[in-house]
Amino acid sequence: MKNSFKAIIAACVITPTLLTAETVSKETALVGTLPDTGVEITLDDITAAQKMWGDAVVAIGKAGDKAHAVATEAAKAAYSFELGAIQFKPTLASVTPFRPDLEGTVSYFVAGNDKYKEDKGFALKPWTKVRFDNHTVKTFGNKALVMGHYYFTDKTGKETKVEYSKGYVKMKDGRVLLFLQDSSLPYQK
Repeated sequence: MKNSFKAIIAACVITPTLLTAETVSKETALVGTLPDTGVEITLDDITAAQKMWGDAVVAIGKAGDKAHAVATEAAKAAYSFELGAIQFKPTLASVTPFRPDLEGTVSYFVAGNDKYKEDKGFALKPWTKVRFDNHTVKTFGNKALVMGHYYFTDKTGKETKVEYSKGYVKMKDGRVLLFLQDSSLPYQK
């Protein structure tokens, strides 16, 4: 077993990897850093950002034929696209599970984009309320990682429980933006 592992490692090291300009530029576009703004993020900042996000989901569902425009503005206000690719893994996406840009993010919330045919318009349900229940919050400077559940209430009053991990960055101008969002439905036996 030990020798097999060594052979695999040797093959990986010795075998040259052929990288095309397209591969390098695509991967480079997905790599980035988060600025250290010198502004500390607080629990109140995170709570306010979560409320804004939840209110936006509800507003999208109420927007009717303006849903795409509302979703676009909400996504620009909530996510850190200005810092490059975001790390967004929506709850109900499996064919294209990662959405690093505005186009993919908006599609998940309102559908209608041919590049993301699996999208049904998550925010169009419509939801009447979104409630956050943070399990853990870790802050470090102007960044925070938060894990917990959020609950989406439909028109009948039924709640759907979703698990999340979110990363926030506080900008110098005070905005708190999402750079990471990974959501999933609870495990079912």
